[in-house]
Parts: sequence; structure tokens; C-alpha cells
Amino acid sequence: MKRKVIFDTDTASDDTIALLLSLEFFDVEGVTVVAGNVKYENEINNALFTLEYFGYSHVPVFLGASRPIRGIWRTVEEVHGEKGMGRLDIPKPSKKPENIFASDAIIELSKKYNGELEILAVSPLTNLALAYLKDPSIVKRIKKVWIMGGAFTRGNTTEIAEFNFWVDPEAAEIVLKSGFDITIVPWEIAEEAATITDDEWSRISSMGTNRSNFFIKVNEVLREYSKSTGSKGSVHPDSLTVAIAYDNSIILESVEKRVDVEVCGKSRGAMLVDWYDMTKSDIKVEIVTKADSSKFKKYLFEVLSKA
Repeated sequence: MKRKVIFDTDTASDDTIALLLSLEFFDVEGVTVVAGNVKYENEINNALFTLEYFGYSHVPVFLGASRPIRGIWRTVEEVHGEKGMGRLDIPKPSKKPENIFASDAIIELSKKYNGELEILAVSPLTNLALAYLKDPSIVKRIKKVWIMGGAFTRGNTTEIAEFNFWVDPEAAEIVLKSGFDITIVPWEIAEEAATITDDEWSRISSMGTNRSNFFIKVNEVLREYSKSTGSKGSVHPDSLTVAIAYDNSIILESVEKRVDVEVCGKSRGAMLVDWYDMTKSDIKVEIVTKADSSKFKKYLFEVLSKA
């Protein structure tokens, strides 16, 4: 029996592939949309279209926070394409979102699947933070939270901050101090284990399936941007996080530490790891420090090769 999850997303290129993996590996009880990668209305359309395209129109989409808790942020169309789907010009989806706010949906689903529900949080953590603030007892009902976020030293948005934590560091700080059972997949781990090289890109392109063609089209701009920053190919942190949630053996090394997030100044969004337990805190999270690239890509290629 498949595990029950909510997929929390700021839907753009790699998010759509992570969503496909989630649909393949889990019983997705809902997709919750949050402000992040591109204009909010485009994120909504991207989520709805992706579900329609892959034959999962029955999966509900819940609209969440259209901005972070406080502060301003910028969208990153230069990374994902004008509307977040590379150069793929998607039609207007016929599927409609549900009439319940995402954070309320998280609370209700946590009650419905008490002790079973997991959150695949591959986006800014605003929706989950708001759910927790409204109902702190949610911590006892949600089995696990998988977070793509944070960077040790190589920020992809500022010198020190990864995008998801940078967009809403207040939300990240709230979630990380809440007491949820959390595993974090930081940016550097994705760079090391989830970069699709030119040879691997060609392999995906040659599969000739609807899924592989979709992957190529939605990730073209991401690939170009990644390579412009010195990467050997397109980087897929969200897909890696979903794969790790599905198969924990992809985690080769991890540590349990207290994590804070800087909310002020130039270092806003920085992930602060208490490596030496100086805070003596009981609230710790698992941080992935090394992942199995071969195993992750095996899963990715298997899913994309299906008709």
C-alpha cells in the first residue's frame, strides 16, 4: 500500500518532474501551491496542467500563500522560463483548484490520515508554517516532513542562501523549530547527486516517451541556466528529495543537528547548523550530507522511460 503524502510546490520545471515521481511512488492526497519560483498564477496552471497531462486529474490542488509571511522576494523566471515550464507553452488547463485554502487542507488531511500523512515540501515553507501556527497539534499527526531547502555554504540565490529558505526564512524557522520529524536535503547535496549531465540528458532525450519529452521541454531553460553558473548540467533538487523520501537508502550519510534560519540582513535565508551542539537543543532534524546519485538516477530514468 502506497504511503500518503501532500506535495507542496511552487510549480516550475523540476517541481513538475518531482510531482511526477510523487505520483508514481506515493498516494498523493493533495498538491498545495505556494509563492516561489514564478508568478503565482503560472504556478497554479503548471500544477493543474501537469496533473492533467500525466492522467492524474483526480488529485486535488489547493491554493496556498501567494506571498511569504513577511518581506519581499523575487521570482526566478531566468531559471525556469517565462512561465516556469521551460519553453513549453502549455494550454489553459480544464482542471480547477479546490475551494479550501492549502494550510487548512493540510490540517484537515492530517486529521483524516492521522499518523500516516507525510509532506513533500520542495518549495518555500509558508503553507506548512501557516498550518502549524493555526493548529500546533498538527505536529503529532503528520508522520514526516521532507524538505528541499537550505545550503551549507554555496547559496544559489545569495552567497549563503538557497532559494526556498531565502523566499520565506520566517516560515522555515517556524517549521524547523516546531518539532516535526524532518529530513532536509540541502542544495549542495543536489548539486553533487542530482545533476543531469550532457550524456544523461541525451539518454533521456532518446527515450522518446511522453514523459521523457516533457522532461526535456520543461527543463531546457533550467539546464541552460545551471550550465551558465558552472554546473555540468541541469540540477534537480526537488526530484532528489522525493526519491529520498521514497527510498531512504539513497541517503548515504546524514547528521542530526539543530537548524536555525537567518531572517535579517544580507545573510537572510542562511541555514545555520549547530554542528557542535552548542545550543543543547532537543529539537533536531536530519540533514542529508551525501546521497547516492546512481540510485536516484536509476529511479528517474525508470519513471521517464514509461510510456
